[in-house]
This record gives sequence, structure tokens and C-alpha cells, in this order.
Amino acid sequence: MKTIIPSKKHLQLALFLLLTNNALLQANSDDIAFKVGEKISYDLYYNWGLIWIHAGNADFATYSTTYKNNPSYVFSVTGHSLHSFDKFYLVRDTFMTIVDKKTFLPHYHKRVVREDSYWAQDEYWFTKADSDKVSVVTDCHRRRGVRNIDTLSINKSVTDLITAIYKVRNTDFSKIKKNEKIPFSIIFDDDDKPYNLWLSYQGKEQITLRNKQKFNCIKLKPLVIKGDVFKEEDAMTIWITDDLNRVPVMIETKIRVGSLKVMLKRFTNPKYPMSSQIKQL
Repeated sequence: MKTIIPSKKHLQLALFLLLTNNALLQANSDDIAFKVGEKISYDLYYNWGLIWIHAGNADFATYSTTYKNNPSYVFSVTGHSLHSFDKFYLVRDTFMTIVDKKTFLPHYHKRVVREDSYWAQDEYWFTKADSDKVSVVTDCHRRRGVRNIDTLSINKSVTDLITAIYKVRNTDFSKIKKNEKIPFSIIFDDDDKPYNLWLSYQGKEQITLRNKQKFNCIKLKPLVIKGDVFKEEDAMTIWITDDLNRVPVMIETKIRVGSLKVMLKRFTNPKYPMSSQIKQL
């Protein structure tokens, strides 16, 4: 079973890339797609033909705080494998990001990752340097005593993974053509430079989850550099609700044998009605 498990970066993207052109992905506080108190839960499955294995869960939550006198959001994300799956691949991941409510730029990001024998704790402090650049202090720990403290100068459109997810939810896809590729960059792991990806809009599609819930969705494909983390550049597909919430409903990512699927389990305290959900007769 070990041979089918993807790399640590691959699994984290599958769990949390429910995902720049800075103009397209700039949040507008007046019509933002979520509100404080929103909570989303997901089930993670390993799927091989007719075989389905419930492998883990992920939870998202949104809170409000003040960071250095700036009204801000707190995005909390946790992901873990089920105890029954731990013997194959153990996952205990937590992410937390503080984002400015007005600019939607991150102030602080922390990730604590345990995936089998791999462990990491990374912290990022974002400080605006000028109109285009942001200074980021990174403090990255590894279990074997490896610690790397650095300061990076990055474009202000570069963000952390969790902020990128919420930015995507605030994208107006009616302004994007089918198959159009939108570039964006994130700080990820202990890399000393941003990690570049693209988001391809694939149109609209109706999907049915394993629990028989049906949704009208917007279909997206994050495109990655072939040979880096994925064997194929379009190995992942994301479906988000075709309504004002634009909440991720399902993610599918191909691995060497079968696929990993992340499916919506529960969505509480949405800002808008879930008009994309197709009611069962």
C-alpha cells in the first residue's frame, strides 16, 4: 500500500488546494464569498476502481481577529488520516493564516505537518515593503534539528496556500473564458522562492458526491510543472459550487494507482443560500 501514496507536497495539495492574476483574484470586502463563523468539513477517500477507502478528514473554519490594529480574518485548516489508515500513511496537519480584511493580504501563516516520518513547522511573517513588494520572514523547522531562518522579498500577489484557496473563492469566473489559464504563486514548504502554478477554468459541470448529493459546479484544473510534484501537469481537478459561496465540493487527483478524492461532508453557516445544490425529489 505504501507504494501508492504520493509525496508530502502532492498530498497537501490534494487536501487543501481547493483553489495570480492579481486583478482577477483580488477580494472585494463588499461581495466576499464567505463570512466569519463559516465551517466546512471534508472526507478524503482513496479510490481504485470499485474500491473506496475512507482515508481521512479535513476541516476549514473562519474567525475574526485584530492583528496589529488591523481587522483580520483567521483561516484555520486541519487534516488528518483516520486511525484505521494510519498504518498505511499517517497524516496530522494543521494550517493557520491571518489575513487583512481590507486588502486580503496575509499577515501571518503557520503550518505544522506530520506525514509518516516527515515533520515540519513553518512560520511566515508578511510585512509590506512598498507598493509592489512584500518582505517575508520565514522560520522553518525540521524534526532532525534542521532550522532555516530567512527573509524573502516577493511580489505582493504571492501568498500562502490557505489564502490562495480563499482568494479563488472570490473570483468572478463569469469574466474568465473557458480554458483560460490564470497564473498564481504561493510560498510553500521551506522553498527559498515562490512555487508557481496555473488555474485553468474548464467551464461548468453537474457532479454527484458519494453521499448522492448533487451540485451545479464550476470546474477548475490547477496546472503544475510536470515532473516536479506531479507526473502529469493536469493531474488534479476541482469542482466548486456555481453560486455566490463558491465552496469547493470535490477534488480529484490522480496518483500512480487510482486517485485521491476529497468530498464535501458538511457546510455550516454559509453567507449565501446554497442555490447550486440540486434538491432530491
